[in-house]
Amino acid sequence: MTLFFRSRTFELAPKPWATMSWVEIPAGLTFVLYEPTTVTAFGSPVSAESAAQATRWANAYEAFDAELRDAQSEVRYAHGIRTKPGFMADNRTVRLRRYDLVPGRRTRSVEAWEHCAARMRAADAAYQPVRDEIEARRAAGSPS
Repeated sequence: MTLFFRSRTFELAPKPWATMSWVEIPAGLTFVLYEPTTVTAFGSPVSAESAAQATRWANAYEAFDAELRDAQSEVRYAHGIRTKPGFMADNRTVRLRRYDLVPGRRTRSVEAWEHCAARMRAADAAYQPVRDEIEARRAAGSPS
């Protein structure tokens, strides 16, 4: 079975953090994921010995992506950023400014980012064997 993988870099959404001068984003929260795809134009082919291995790679990608997005959503929620349905749009982002006025906002922000970074790094550690396996297969070249 031959799969194609698209390399994707997960980065935090930059928009709300630029306006909050009291928020310090920790470094190193950029992760590389390999998305299995059937489109051949995105990358080099990788052969899987079985359908179970291909399914394991796809499940690992989906679990890692879901955990990264959930951790980002949680830290945004802790900073008062909400997503609401909007007129002429599916969703819009709203920042509740009352969270800026509550004392101890910098301490709460640091704690929220520490929790987010710990979740993301734990998910990265769980995905690392799959990433290494895919990168080794990609480096070996296309299957014959």
